[in-house]
Amino acid sequence: MTRLVVIPLVALFATAAVAEDKKPTNPITSIAVEKDDKIESKGGKATEPVKVTSAAELEKAVPDEATRTRLAKLVDFKTHALLIFAWQGSGQDKIEYTVLESYPEQIAFTYTPGRTKDLRSHVHLYAVRNDVKWSVK
Repeated sequence: MTRLVVIPLVALFATAAVAEDKKPTNPITSIAVEKDDKIESKGGKATEPVKVTSAAELEKAVPDEATRTRLAKLVDFKTHALLIFAWQGSGQDKIEYTVLESYPEQIAFTYTPGRTKDLRSHVHLYAVRNDVKWSVK
């Protein structure tokens, strides 16, 4: 009698574990920029991020080997792309995002220019799942 109860419970838990593995990961993950990271912001635009989908593209986008190595450990290019927002502008410039729909999600980035005239470098990094559509306004 005990077997009749235990076997269905084991099957139920095994099915739940498999279902957990198939859940999609977060559509977007913000990656903290460390003070030692060297990512060029000069000439970049806040509304035109660099999309990196492979290690070879990462090598072209980020010349510094230490920064590249750290980012490669954080982003799995099989499932995610790295978006690099790098530009110079007002110290009050902002990039924010909103997730618009459920699976597969859409992400809307919004650039808000600052009002001060102080020139600052800005770098924001995001890992975005490959099936997610995104746009910048």
